[in-house]
Amino acid sequence: MIPKGWEVVSLNQFADINMGQSPKSEYYNNQGNGLPFHQGIKDFGFRFPSHQTFSTIEKKVANSGDILLSVRAPVGRMNVADQSIVIGRGLCGLRSKSGHQAFLYYKLRDVFKVIDSMGSGTVFNSINKKDVENLKVLVPEDSTLQKFEELASKWDKQIKCNTEESLILQQTRDYLLPKLLSGEIDVSEAKETVESALQ
Repeated sequence: MIPKGWEVVSLNQFADINMGQSPKSEYYNNQGNGLPFHQGIKDFGFRFPSHQTFSTIEKKVANSGDILLSVRAPVGRMNVADQSIVIGRGLCGLRSKSGHQAFLYYKLRDVFKVIDSMGSGTVFNSINKKDVENLKVLVPEDSTLQKFEELASKWDKQIKCNTEESLILQQTRDYLLPKLLSGEIDVSEAKETVESALQ
């Protein structure tokens, strides 16, 4: 039983699906050359991945705001691209066709939570493009969908803002701490540096 006006659709009806494809390893680097490269969930964070590996070849690219979905064990883990990134075979990028990206993210979290409850994330060793396309999602009627999007997207913007601020503070800490310990700078200078970084 579903509410009047709601419908169950296949994921490919609601979202554009971009399956990853890994460049050859000779194009990888750790010096920041090219775009960040993610093969799987190794560098996934609470919401956004950290970037350790880069690729100078851009075979398949997820754009900023795209949902990153793991398609190899553990299947169904998600993050959100904070910038354009190259995605390998272990990931796919998803973007709502109608612009309801927050709804898509939270709906998929719900879908894979159910799958996890059946087998602790090991129900599938991997899923292919057809499996992703055929995932069933319950979509509300337009007015409810829009209300959810407006509310949830505010939370998501705040999460992104908090994450960026936290990263700046971590980088500032890593820069200042050795200098404070060595006596190269004093506390008043450190305070000015932190305040400047947050502006």
